[in-house]
Amino acid sequence: MVKPLNPLVISGCEVLPLVEGGKGISVSNGESSGAWAAAGGVGTFSGVNADSYTETGEPIAQIYRGRTRVERHEELVAYAVAGGIQQARVAHERSNGEGRIHMNVLWEMAAAERVLNGVLEGAKGLIHGVTCGAGMPYRIAEICARYGVHYYPIVSSGRAFRALWKRAYHRFRDWLGGVVYEDPWLAGGHNGITNSEDPQRPEPPYPRVSELRSLMVDFGLAETPIFMAGGVWYLRGMEA
Repeated sequence: MVKPLNPLVISGCEVLPLVEGGKGISVSNGESSGAWAAAGGVGTFSGVNADSYTETGEPIAQIYRGRTRVERHEELVAYAVAGGIQQARVAHERSNGEGRIHMNVLWEMAAAERVLNGVLEGAKGLIHGVTCGAGMPYRIAEICARYGVHYYPIVSSGRAFRALWKRAYHRFRDWLGGVVYEDPWLAGGHNGITNSEDPQRPEPPYPRVSELRSLMVDFGLAETPIFMAGGVWYLRGMEA
């Protein structure tokens, strides 16, 4: 029997709890995220060196002409900001103002803070949330709060979220839209296994997600949603 999905308030709007993953390599872009949002869900475009287009819709080749690493780094940042802004605009137009549009960034990517600030500044009002993983994104909360955008850290354990909350997130709790849980063993993308965990012995996700929820309850975040992401196929133990 198919059960109906109940809507959920995500990034300030009641939508279906269906969230597009922010896959890079030009997979999740303005077209896909806009279509997802238009259908009443949450579309997510990748903000990692996003593509830019000419007026005729042709991709702009990211050619680096600088003679030094510093010059080429600046070109990379400029391409990333321009691409992110353009993908946000495409998503907004494609969504017809429906659903929510999120941007996904990697905290360990080159100049992550500069790129995020640049895109949020250049696409004000078009992006409603930012998901972020690949590292410990402490400053994501402060940056998103500055622009009135919700933030969604990607974590693989309650321990990681505790550190983020204690150090930074407690000061920007109003803009914490949710927490994304990604399995550190089975996710297809970056994996967050720590030195205390055996890479050859995957743990079932349910106890880890349960620990994360318990921590969030302790922090007064009982109503803040947890989104299941990469590698979580079945929460074994839910029947208990």
